[in-house]
Amino acid sequence: MRQRILAVAFALLSLTSLEPVTASAQTTLDRSKAPAVPAAKPLTFPKAQSRTLANGIPVIVLEDHKSPVVSVVAIVDVPTRLEPAGKSGITGVLNSMLSEGTTSMTADQLSNAFADLGNRVNATGFYTITPNVDRSIALMADQLMHPSFPNEALTRVKANQVAALTRAKESPYYLAGRAFGNVLYGQGHPYARTATEAEVNSITRADVAGYYEKYYRPPNVTLVVGGDITPDQAVAKLSRALSSWTAGEKAKLVIAPPKGVSSETIYIVDRPSSPQSVFYVGTLGPSRDAPDYFATDLANTTFGGAFTSRINLNLREDKHYTYGANSFFSYRRAPEPSTFIVATAVSTPKTDSSLVQIAREFRDLRGTRPVTAGELAFARASATKGFPLAFETISERAGAIGGLIRQGLPLDYYNTVVQRYNAVTQAEEQTATVQHMDPSRMAIVIVGDRKVIEPGIRAANIAPVVVIDEDGNPVPE
Repeated sequence: MRQRILAVAFALLSLTSLEPVTASAQTTLDRSKAPAVPAAKPLTFPKAQSRTLANGIPVIVLEDHKSPVVSVVAIVDVPTRLEPAGKSGITGVLNSMLSEGTTSMTADQLSNAFADLGNRVNATGFYTITPNVDRSIALMADQLMHPSFPNEALTRVKANQVAALTRAKESPYYLAGRAFGNVLYGQGHPYARTATEAEVNSITRADVAGYYEKYYRPPNVTLVVGGDITPDQAVAKLSRALSSWTAGEKAKLVIAPPKGVSSETIYIVDRPSSPQSVFYVGTLGPSRDAPDYFATDLANTTFGGAFTSRINLNLREDKHYTYGANSFFSYRRAPEPSTFIVATAVSTPKTDSSLVQIAREFRDLRGTRPVTAGELAFARASATKGFPLAFETISERAGAIGGLIRQGLPLDYYNTVVQRYNAVTQAEEQTATVQHMDPSRMAIVIVGDRKVIEPGIRAANIAPVVVIDEDGNPVPE
């Protein structure tokens, strides 16, 4: 039977392919001209409606009845910088443990419940069809409010984390990032902390339960609900599941300003026989709520934030030193500072040449070859034209609101974001470049084969050279 069906299908296909092309089809397409690019779709973002549960948990609702689906995101806003001394990594361990069973259901029973629903439910949210919302909320609330932290699962979770850390040490990017943090922020600063195998191994069930009891409470939780649900319905359903969740303290974080870099310095981390040198070049940047955020973002696009940016066109397309080079601002919750980073991996013999080219691109963009009108237009388009596609689904929109909450930005941010990008002038982008991309205040961390790369780096005479280990400690000459 199957062979007969295939034979008929091929016969129909052959008949279709033999149909003559009409004259109109031959003459309507002019291949000598590029097709017109349609105007960008306008960004329309649903209104964020705010409510509050009786126990103080804020609820943000994005109502949308186009499809019978609902997305719920539970944001537990507890910065990892609050982790106890000697227990770095406890946040990751705790978050993994939330799905390992509750006081009423084992992990296997939870898995069976998800299978019955046809959708996964995590302690931090879910995406499901409208009829499954009540049951999904109940499963989410159970994991969030009543985790059991079984010892067998804790042993496995910790082993996985330790294995990941061990593997990470083999990566030059990990070594560069760790050294960069210690140099830029200062050893021991919360921004420079990274989990170690010893710290993760030292985490006990009592540590996890204590950290959970202290911070995983209503004062640190926000719920974002999107889709086929009204604000009143969302509040009623969430209240039934979460009304007994009370008490807890607000996560408060006071961080001393990071050290920063007072003058441009090159730091070499030795990785013998490395075929590539990994660069982390950067400095402290403005906070996420800075008035010139949009100009700064466009300046970064011009320098290294897109494939056609200057640094990538130079190192990859022109010089063939690397598979790719990029730059970005890594933002924290306002008003904490951001970090500007240029990252690339280049062929070891081209390390000093790459350093010279990076320095040249900074010098050019800041003065001798400033931002052009064409670069500004491209950066604007790159920043704005992808928004409609990025927010097509309910989950994407709910996730975007979650991002605003984590960064301390207003919920109506996306209502004016396109206009604010389009309002940036060429002069404003250039000013942001000069102010926030100053190489005289940058740390240049290079992880590579010291015996091969150090002579050329010193000969380039771009900045003083210091040899350090991954913890930022000077290595004797």
